[in-house]
Amino acid sequence: MLHKMRKIILVMVLLFSIGGYAQRKNDGWAIQGHYGIMKGEGQISKFASTASVGVSHYPGSKGFLIEANLFVNDSYVDKDKFNLPYRLYGLNVIGGWSYENLQPVFINLKAGLIGGFEQVNNGNKTTNWNNLEGVPLQVDTDRFVYGAVISPEIELAIWRNLSGTVSFSQYWNLRSDVSEWKYSGNIGLKWYLN
Repeated sequence: MLHKMRKIILVMVLLFSIGGYAQRKNDGWAIQGHYGIMKGEGQISKFASTASVGVSHYPGSKGFLIEANLFVNDSYVDKDKFNLPYRLYGLNVIGGWSYENLQPVFINLKAGLIGGFEQVNNGNKTTNWNNLEGVPLQVDTDRFVYGAVISPEIELAIWRNLSGTVSFSQYWNLRSDVSEWKYSGNIGLKWYLN
């Protein structure tokens, strides 16, 4: 019984301390990093993945937010009966709104534009697998792509200026021949600068 009481008190103290540091400041800035897992396999790791670093700005006191992130997506795509390595290096610029009445939890709804450099098959215009070496691919292997992204996110204040995030991102690459729709489940950290 005493052990249970200690756990309950510890949880209450942690929640109280988190709540005490969960205040965002008007006109606040944050730096952030995210790592996400996508459907399929990747070249870097066992899972297809995405990683990003960026900044967020919270102008005024109405919950609006603006964000910009540099990102890379690493996966394989199926095209012309080949499983091709795929990378997208890019920038997203996102706007949105944050529901802040559940402090220390924030619900961020974000949408915006993406643009970047898409590389298929490591830039090789022909295949290089098994008995199929030298077969020309019917896609551009290096090109600029652009599109849109939506990303609902839950943010939890951890300690002082540090928050943890969990989000889902849906990418729509308008100009891509091989990767129109991609999605990822992401975790991340956000550090508020002021």
